[in-house]
Amino acid sequence: MKRHAGTVRRKKVVACAQCVYHDGMRIQRVAFNFIGVCALALSLGNRANQPPVRVGCAWSLPTCPVCLKSLGATPAIHIMDDPKDPGLNGREVRFDSAQCAATFETDRAKFLKPANEQMVGEQLPLYPAINCVVMPDESLTDPNSPNAGKGENIIVGNRLVRTCCGQCTRRVRRDPVKWLAQVDKAIVADQGAKYALKVCVISGAPLPTEPVNVFIGSRLVEVATPADALKAQQNPMETLAKLDAAIAALKLSAAKKSATAAAPVTNTESK
Repeated sequence: MKRHAGTVRRKKVVACAQCVYHDGMRIQRVAFNFIGVCALALSLGNRANQPPVRVGCAWSLPTCPVCLKSLGATPAIHIMDDPKDPGLNGREVRFDSAQCAATFETDRAKFLKPANEQMVGEQLPLYPAINCVVMPDESLTDPNSPNAGKGENIIVGNRLVRTCCGQCTRRVRRDPVKWLAQVDKAIVADQGAKYALKVCVISGAPLPTEPVNVFIGSRLVEVATPADALKAQQNPMETLAKLDAAIAALKLSAAKKSATAAAPVTNTESK
């Protein structure tokens, strides 16, 4: 077909998801790439503005790791933001003051070492008698034996995790959320079956058939609702004190009933 003089041929442009084809020639979509880079930068910017999410449980010691003073009702709460170290990222630490929090940042390892050792000592007696969470076929010493504290006992998210070797320890530090979930299952299986209370220690409401599980160190606390779970973590020492008091009251009540049942019956009828 002949073209008329002066006719301008329109070049065919076909677009696909990645490129533009201009009269059969492939041209990279620079604009699309630029938009992609902008979207990635925006996503990273939004992530940077988000507060870090706590991993594990609230600070499970009653004292500040810097000044060693007892924590009051309104401690300075800091959640560590360190994506390069998953073993520390998201860990909550509580301080007596903002000054202590600033001092802590000058040498984290110095202040965390004794705190971790104290947590291990307090949590070992309640740690479930299970094998290594990473290598389930590898047995561990009994948590209540004299040698229990000499193994691979690490703290991630203020929670104790026991492993069989350094390689397993490194795996736990790389993904603490995954391995803490395994410890949680074992704690529920161990402590949940003999949990003494029938009511929530936070609200006083009856516990549902499937209560919400809160973990403070190696201790299980069953509560009625997710809102109660948040309150339990706001002041973990107070929560544990309430739990201990409620259990003590139950034991005292049971002892009184047992004593009453065992007491001899006096015959008051006149002869």
